[in-house]
Amino acid sequence: MKIDTYTKVVDEVVQRMAQHADVVMNVEQVANYLGLSVGAVRKRCQRAQLPFHRNSKHLYFSKMEIDSALLDRKLITVR
Repeated sequence: MKIDTYTKVVDEVVQRMAQHADVVMNVEQVANYLGLSVGAVRKRCQRAQLPFHRNSKHLYFSKMEIDSALLDRKLITVR
């Protein structure tokens, strides 16, 4: 992820967290949001690198939890 993209995402995260607006996303939505492939998202879930919730076979993600992980720099590193 490029520096300007990372800065934009962090700004959005801070703004959204200030509003306390949470959105539930599926694997495809998280992949698009993070700029990753669906397979990469699933791998990160297997490795416990990404916060997720499971309902039967489906994975669900809280946007606030993803954003928090981004802010903690646990999820994505700047290249």
